[in-house]
Amino acid sequence: MRPFALFSMLRLSRFALPWLATMLAQPLLAAPAYVTIGTGALNGVYYPTGGAICRLLNEESARHGVHCTVQSTSGSLANLAALAKGDIQLALVQSDVLHHAVHGSGPFSGQPSWDQLRSLLRLHKESLTLLASATSNITTLADIKGKRVDLGAPNSGDRITSRALLDAMGWQATDFTLPAVASPGNRLEGLCNDTLDAAFVVAGHPNQGIGDLTGRCKARLIPIEGEQIDRLLEQYPYYERSRIGANLYPGQTSGVNTFAVTAELVAQASLPETEVRTLRDVLSERLKQFTRLHPALTTLTWEGMQAGDLAPLHPGMLDAAPTPVLPPDSLTASGAGATS
Repeated sequence: MRPFALFSMLRLSRFALPWLATMLAQPLLAAPAYVTIGTGALNGVYYPTGGAICRLLNEESARHGVHCTVQSTSGSLANLAALAKGDIQLALVQSDVLHHAVHGSGPFSGQPSWDQLRSLLRLHKESLTLLASATSNITTLADIKGKRVDLGAPNSGDRITSRALLDAMGWQATDFTLPAVASPGNRLEGLCNDTLDAAFVVAGHPNQGIGDLTGRCKARLIPIEGEQIDRLLEQYPYYERSRIGANLYPGQTSGVNTFAVTAELVAQASLPETEVRTLRDVLSERLKQFTRLHPALTTLTWEGMQAGDLAPLHPGMLDAAPTPVLPPDSLTASGAGATS
C-alpha cells in the first residue's frame, strides 16, 4: 500500500470509528406495526367506533409507529373468526358473545374454550332494540308473539341476544313467523315493504340504520321490559339495564326501556404488549377527542372503559395508565367515522 493511501485511511479512521461506535450503541428503531380492527356494518356504530380509534392512532403514528386500519364486517362472530385466523388484530365484540367464546357455550358449544382471548377495553352500550313496522298493531313486547319477526341473521350477535330474550320470556322460535333469510344489508327492509311486523337489532344509539327505518318507513321503537327481563339481568351479568334516550329518531318523543350488552375491544394474547400499550396510552391521553368522534361515545369515561372479567386482561393493559393529558379541542363530532 502506498504511504499516502495508508495515511489517508488512518486519518479517516480517526473520525469514522467514533461515529460508527456511536451509531452501533443506539437501539435499533422498531419496525412499524400494522393493526386492523374488525368492526361491523358501515351504517352501524362499530364501524365509526373503530374509525375513531384508528384516527387517533394514525394521527400519532410518527411518534409510536403503530398504523391502524378499519375493516367492515357482519359483526361480533365474524370478527372473532377473523381474529382466530390472524386476519385482524383487534375486534369489537358484544359482551354476551365474548362470554360464550371464552366458555365454549351458546354458538360456541362443543368447541374448546378460547383461552387465548384477551380483553382490552369496554366501550359503549349496545341496546337490544325492538322495531315495529308502522302498519303493525305492536305496542308492547308481548304483542310480537305470533307475528312476523326477524330475530337477527343466523349466527349473528343480534340472534344470540334476541334468543336470550325469547328464553327469558318462555317463547320458542316456532311462536313466530320467521322471514326468509335475507342478506345482512337488507334484512330489515321488510319493516318498510310490509313483509315484517317487527325485528330485533343490537345497536349503539344513535344509529344511522335505525334512523333511516324510523324516518323513511315510520318504524317504531318498542320497550323491552317486565319481570322476565329483570330475572334475565339478575342471571346473566354480561347484560345490563338500558334506556334509549328520547328524540334520537324521527317520531320517538320519549325514552325506551330495554337491556344492553357492551361493546368489548379484544385481541389475541399474542398481540405484542407494546402495541396494546400504545393504544391504551393514546386513548387515555386523547379521551376527550375520542368521545367526540361519535355520539354513542359521548358518555364514556376512562374508569368506565376498564374491561371487566369476561376474559383475562391483556398484559399490555396491566401497567398503570397515565393521567389523561387533554390537548386543545381540535376534533369535533363532524369527524365521526373518519379514518386516516
